[in-house]
Amino acid sequence: MDYLRVSTEEQKQGYGIASQARKNSRHIAGKRWLHVGTYKDEGVSGSKEMGERPDFDQLMEEAKFDEFDVVVVEKGDRIGRVGRAFWRWVWALEDMGIFVAITNRNIDNTTPEGRAQMRREADYAETEWENIRSRTQGGLQEKAEEVGSPHIGGRPPYGYRIEGKGLKGSYLVIDWREAKIINLVHDLIVDLGLNIRQAAIWLNAAGYTCRSGKPWSAANLRDRVLSRAVLDAELVFRGDHAIKDADGLPIWGEAVVIRLPRILTVDEAADLRRMASTRRSDNSRVRSAYPLSGRLIALCSVPYTGFSRESMPGGRRQYRCSGKSEKVPGQAVCDCSYIDAEAVEQSVWTEVVSLLADSARLEELAAEWVGMASGDQTAHTNRIAELDKQIVEMKAAIASVLVATAKQGQSPDVIQAATGALNEELQQLEQMRAEAAAWLVEVEEVDRRARDLVALANMAQRQLVKMSLAEQDEILGLLDVKVTVEGPVPLRRGGARCTVQKWYQSAHLDVPAADLSEEQWELVRHLLPQGYRDRVRRSVDAIFAKARTGLSWPHLRAKYGSTSTASKYFTEWAADGTWAEMNTILAEVERVPIPALDLTPPMRIEGRVDPRVILIPGERSRTGS
Repeated sequence: MDYLRVSTEEQKQGYGIASQARKNSRHIAGKRWLHVGTYKDEGVSGSKEMGERPDFDQLMEEAKFDEFDVVVVEKGDRIGRVGRAFWRWVWALEDMGIFVAITNRNIDNTTPEGRAQMRREADYAETEWENIRSRTQGGLQEKAEEVGSPHIGGRPPYGYRIEGKGLKGSYLVIDWREAKIINLVHDLIVDLGLNIRQAAIWLNAAGYTCRSGKPWSAANLRDRVLSRAVLDAELVFRGDHAIKDADGLPIWGEAVVIRLPRILTVDEAADLRRMASTRRSDNSRVRSAYPLSGRLIALCSVPYTGFSRESMPGGRRQYRCSGKSEKVPGQAVCDCSYIDAEAVEQSVWTEVVSLLADSARLEELAAEWVGMASGDQTAHTNRIAELDKQIVEMKAAIASVLVATAKQGQSPDVIQAATGALNEELQQLEQMRAEAAAWLVEVEEVDRRARDLVALANMAQRQLVKMSLAEQDEILGLLDVKVTVEGPVPLRRGGARCTVQKWYQSAHLDVPAADLSEEQWELVRHLLPQGYRDRVRRSVDAIFAKARTGLSWPHLRAKYGSTSTASKYFTEWAADGTWAEMNTILAEVERVPIPALDLTPPMRIEGRVDPRVILIPGERSRTGS
C-alpha cells in the first residue's frame, strides 16, 4: 500500500501526485512487494493530523483489517511536516503491526537502524517546514510594514483594486466603479433614510450588481459597504485572528495597520455607520429563547430560526424557515410550514435525555469522538519505556565520549564535534518521548471521560428534564445537535386542530379507518350532489383522510385531487347536517380514534457526544472538565 500527498502550494508550483506515484511504484517493485492499492490526498497540508485527511483516514480504517503490511511514502514530509503528525501516524500503524517505508531515503522502521534514520528524517522535515514558514511569514510582515497601502495577498476589500497585480510592490488603490456604488449606498441610507435591504433592492433595480455579477443581498451589501476598509480606510494585518503563543503574543510578528485611500470622508463614514446601526434589528436574544434556532433544518435544506407571535391574541412561540426571507430582494421564497416551538423542543429534548440516560451508548459515542481506543494504552506505555531506555543509553554514550576525549586532552571544539551527532540524536529521542507521553495522556483521558459520561447518564433523568431553554441550548451546542425535517408539518397553526377533526371531536365519534369501499359508497351517495366523474367521492375520502392524519389540505392534494373542493363541501355538509347523517349511515364501518395532537413533523436527530458535556456547573468545577 502506498500513500501520496501534495499540498495546495506544491500544486501551484507544478509538483503533483504522479511523480510520487512513479517513485513509490519503482521502490515497491525493487523490494518485490505486492502493490495492493494507493491512497492519495491532494491539496492537503502536511501539518494536518489523523482525522483531517480524507484518504489518509480511510487508509487507517483499512489497516485494521490486515490487508497490507507496509505503507510506502515518497518522503517523510508526505506523512507529516511536524513531529506530532509524523509520529502519531507511524505509531498507530506500528500498533497494528504495519511498517512504514520512505522511498527517497530507502529506509523503513523494521529495524533499530531504520528507526534511527526515520527520526532524523522526521526532524529534517519539521525543520525544513519551519524554515519555509518563517521565511514566508517574515516576507509578509515586511511587506505589511511598507509605506503606502501594500497588498498582502488575497482578494482586495470591496471598493479597492490591486495596482501592479502579480508584481513585486503591488498595492491597493480605489476602484472607482465600486466606490460609486458605495457613495450611492451612503446617499440612499443617510439622505433618503432607506435601510440596507431597501438599498439592495434599489441597486438591483438600477442594474448595479456586486463584484461577482450577482444581485445584491442585504447581507452581502452590509458586509461590503460597512467594512472596516470602507468606514475606517484601513486594514489590519495579523489582527484578532493571528496565531499567538502561550503568552498571547503573535508568533509571526506584531499587528500592522495598513492605511488605505479614503472613499468616504470621515463625516460621511460616521453618518453611514450611525444610520445603518440604528436600523439593524437585535437578534441576540433569539438563541437563548429558541435552542433549536439554526439547528433545525427545513425540507428546503435551510435552517429554521425562532419566531414569536406571543404578542398576538392566541399567539405562540414558533420556528420559521429562513427560506421564507428573501436573500436577494424580489427572490422567490420557500413554502415550508411554521413549526410549533414548544412541541418540537420537547420532542428533541426527550430524545436527548433518552440518549444521555443510556450509559453504554454514551461510552461508545465518546470513544468515537476521542478517535482512540483505550486498548492502545499498553502499547503507548511500552513505547515510552523503550524510549526511556534508549535515552539512558544515549546519555551514557555521550558521557563516555566526553570522558575519553577529556582524558586525551582534546580541545572543546573537538569534544563538541565528537558529541554533536549524539546530542542531536538524544534531542530527537527526547522529542519523540514527549510526543509519546502527550499521546498517552490523551489515551488515559478516554477512561476518565467514559466515567464522566456514566455520571452524566446517572443524573440525566433527574436533572436534564428540568433544564431551562438557555441550559438546553448549551447542552445541544456541546452535543452538536442537528435536527433535519423529513416530512410535512402536521398542522400549520400551532395548538389548533383542523376543522374536520374538531367536528369529530365535538361529535364524540371516531373516524373511518380507510377510504370508502364500493359498497360503503353506495350507502351514502344518494345524500351527496352529482359531481364531475368521481370528484365528490374523492372529496369525501379526502375529508376522512384529513380527520385521520391532521394534515393540511395541500398535503392531501397529490392523492385526492383538488382539496379546495373538499374543503368547500365539508363546510356545506357540516352546516346542513349532511355530514352527520352520512356518519350515522356508516356507523358500522371500521373506525380509528382521532390521533393525538402532534405538532411536530417527521425528523432525524443527529449529534455527537463531546465529553465536555459533563453537565452541571458544580460538577464541572469539581472535576475540572
